[in-house]
Amino acid sequence: MKSVVALVSFKLNEDILVEDWKKMSDGINQSLQNVEGFIYRDSAISDDGNVYCILKWESAEKQEAFLKTMKGDEFKNEMDEFARLVNMETMKSEVLKVI
Repeated sequence: MKSVVALVSFKLNEDILVEDWKKMSDGINQSLQNVEGFIYRDSAISDDGNVYCILKWESAEKQEAFLKTMKGDEFKNEMDEFARLVNMETMKSEVLKVI
């Protein structure tokens, strides 16, 4: 199995939500530490307000398994908060195999 990198980008619903996003991003980093197959995550923001997240996983299968769990009731509050902050129409995601 090859490791993968997920590249995610989006805009926040409002520029004033940057501090809220930073808090949420820190919480995401903490939550992912115990997820099987997770290796690394970081996020950054560009001058024009695009947020970029980079996540590295041991395999595409482990990344996909985690994404399925996020759709369950266990993560409902987190996903509601994510939707409050993020303009979902601008969200793009791509998973790349590490070479």
